[in-house]
Amino acid sequence: MEQLLPHIQISTDESGRVFLVVGDYELFDYIDDYLSDSFDIVYEYRKSAERVGGEIITMYFPSHISIAHLKSAVSSLTADEVEEIYHLNN
Repeated sequence: MEQLLPHIQISTDESGRVFLVVGDYELFDYIDDYLSDSFDIVYEYRKSAERVGGEIITMYFPSHISIAHLKSAVSSLTADEVEEIYHLNN
């Protein structure tokens, strides 16, 4: 798993499907809106896991979304933007 930005990791599963792991629900909501509004990238399904003080969201993307494309889109955010959103709830 590769750390893209604070609280955001990217990887692929055993079938090659790209997924993002986002360390907070508020940040997940922001990333979801950002990707769909700015890049027309929509996740296919998500899973969540409880953590102390919140939850971790894993977003799985359709097979036609490449890791390079998703990395480029997410990396257009800054670490400061991500930290600001993360610290709204944490």
